[in-house]
Amino acid sequence: MDNKRLLFLIKKVSPKYLAALYLVLVLAMGLCVASIVLQPQKMRIAERTRQLKQEQQKVALVENFVLAHQDAEQYLTELQQALGRAETALPDSLNVSAFLAQLETDAQASGVKLTNVKPSVVTDRLGYRELPIEVSVEGSFAATMSFLKKLEDGARFSAPAAFLIQQKQNTLATRLNLQIFCYGISSRPAASVAAPGPQVR
Repeated sequence: MDNKRLLFLIKKVSPKYLAALYLVLVLAMGLCVASIVLQPQKMRIAERTRQLKQEQQKVALVENFVLAHQDAEQYLTELQQALGRAETALPDSLNVSAFLAQLETDAQASGVKLTNVKPSVVTDRLGYRELPIEVSVEGSFAATMSFLKKLEDGARFSAPAAFLIQQKQNTLATRLNLQIFCYGISSRPAASVAAPGPQVR
């Protein structure tokens, strides 16, 4: 279609239709501009809003922490003490000799007689090691209860797996199967028997 015929057709069209067509074209162009320019802007604004909320949450956490621990030095001291207790309870090595020495000290302080200590097989677990130890003591009921309490409240964490208490003349004979733990695993390929523990009789 040549230009002359196109102009002739346009002249025959009513001005109202031409105005409506013009408005439709303007709206279409506006929608195209919005989809090309404005939509990415909206997406960037939404992303910035999300990041702002995350940063505000982080700031709120820091503010709450500062309000809860206004004395930073005291809090660091308490934190170091807590870490020290945790390292003592679950050290990075079994250190059986220190545990046995503490057993002897607790037994003497409680008034019981430590009659037998027998370490068993070290077992590697997922990220830690455990060592069963059989401990036998003799003493009165009160002394035995005191020893068990000291064992429970001791700095080194130990888990009683089983225990047996028998009456022996005027004393109680108690046999405990304990487990002590440490972080890490050994470099050996398989579990081996620990070095024989002291036999106290």
